Amino acid sequence: MKVVAVGLGVLVVMVGMAIWSAGPPGAATVSAQSGGCPSCHGAAGRQPALDAVVKTVKSHPASAAKTVQQCALCHTKGPTPPPFRTLLHKVHLSSAKFAGAPYKGTCLSCHTVDKATGTVTVIGLTRP
Repeated sequence: MKVVAVGLGVLVVMVGMAIWSAGPPGAATVSAQSGGCPSCHGAAGRQPALDAVVKTVKSHPASAAKTVQQCALCHTKGPTPPPFRTLLHKVHLSSAKFAGAPYKGTCLSCHTVDKATGTVTVIGLTRP
């Protein structure tokens, strides 16, 4: 639990820094450093695609989901299955591989921030 709290604290600080460094409000939306999940998962020579990762998760049902939007269909509020945000933040924020070379992952690897409103969104996830 403490690790999750620290990870979320780091996320809040990093998003705040991204907003601050992006310039004055009303400027263009801060774009992600990458194209979201597919830029690492499924890219040639990089991490396995999302559907391949799912196969390694103990007791996860068979799934052909290849996008964040498809995963979020089941992983919404929890507790079973756990919310996607909880899973991804836990895995990525505690990963030296995500932060290190060649990925150099940050919050903006998966999120965009609208500088005018401060709204944080997930690349590839549309909300109604």
